[in-house]
Amino acid sequence: MTIFDPIRPRPERLPTPSFADAMLMDVARRVQLSPTKHDEAQQHFEALCSYVDRLGSPLQDTVIARYPGGSFATGTAIASSVSRDQHDVDVVIELNVPTSSDPETILNLLFEAINGQPGSRYHGRVTRNSRCVTVEYDDGVRVDLMPISRLTAAPEKTGHLFHFKRHPLESYHKPVNPWGFAEHFNSQTACDPVFAAIFESRSIADGRTVAKADVDPLPERVPLSEKSARVVALQLIKRNRELRFRNRSKRKPPSVVLAAMALEVAPSGAGLLEEIISISGHIARRLEERSGHNLCIDVRNPAYVPDVFTDRWPQNLGDQNEYIRDLQYLIRQLTRLRTENISLTETSTILDDLFGETAAKYAISEHMERSRRSMHKGTMQFGATGRVHAGVTAAAIATNCTPARASTNMGGEWRPD
Repeated sequence: MTIFDPIRPRPERLPTPSFADAMLMDVARRVQLSPTKHDEAQQHFEALCSYVDRLGSPLQDTVIARYPGGSFATGTAIASSVSRDQHDVDVVIELNVPTSSDPETILNLLFEAINGQPGSRYHGRVTRNSRCVTVEYDDGVRVDLMPISRLTAAPEKTGHLFHFKRHPLESYHKPVNPWGFAEHFNSQTACDPVFAAIFESRSIADGRTVAKADVDPLPERVPLSEKSARVVALQLIKRNRELRFRNRSKRKPPSVVLAAMALEVAPSGAGLLEEIISISGHIARRLEERSGHNLCIDVRNPAYVPDVFTDRWPQNLGDQNEYIRDLQYLIRQLTRLRTENISLTETSTILDDLFGETAAKYAISEHMERSRRSMHKGTMQFGATGRVHAGVTAAAIATNCTPARASTNMGGEWRPD
């Protein structure tokens, strides 16, 4: 699909993004994974998928499918550490085992299959969690592998995940369909032509990385200029959540919950700032409505309703109300960016507070560089308060739009006695 209908005339001039939208676009650009990091994620993904059922593995001839889950599957992945460009990768491992298999046994088998013997490739890098096994690399990248057993007479790739926790003792199966949610999310987040063209016209350099095909691959890296405003807004909401919970010793709202609730609200069509406020406001209102009835929110997989996304967050009304306050604060601060006469210093302070110092500095630096280039080219425009704007032209842009690509809630760490 092209971003402009070839039958219709292309606009000669695109809307100039507001100052706030321009700054948020640059913040979003900074929190994306670089092509290099996407390549590394692909390599980690393929290597681990091959290693799990290698010759001599406890799971040899047991793995029937391997595919990405979580934010890589929906195109909403962000760097977990912006300054170091770190990221996490979720992998679903479908096993040919009975759906009633003992959860502890399955998680132990996956742990043993990856950890291997002393001196082997991943030995000492592997951790057993309550729903997955995690491999952590020297650069801080984490790959979470979640084993499931496929359910018959259910939607495609529906299965039982295996949950085991020793303290307090918990052992059960949970119906899930992360693949189905990713497909649903992608179908609902098609690229917006004008939003994509504005990004493209701002010369955001984004190459493509084509995934290999020997395993169900990671989706190819979707350039920022081909993501919908809803997807980019969701990435920034997730980035804000990461900062809010950085020093909190509690579970944070799962990305898949935020993604599912973001689909409930229609696109604002009014720019990135308004899209973030619209989605954040909707989530806050939904949480407030449940809190008003002394109930915790219940969010389910629209592709498979038995899959409850909120089974472990919020754990209580306190968790829910805390995130309501976080969202309300996010909205208040973003609303300040609408102010026509806001200074660069104040803008920098707000962006730093909401999205982190590295992303804020990048956005301010990009603004200054654009202003310098515009002055040099003589295309400088001045707003009513003297703020600098650069004109944006369509310039016959024709880019393929790609629907964005859920975040699985794979559990906290547990350790054997």
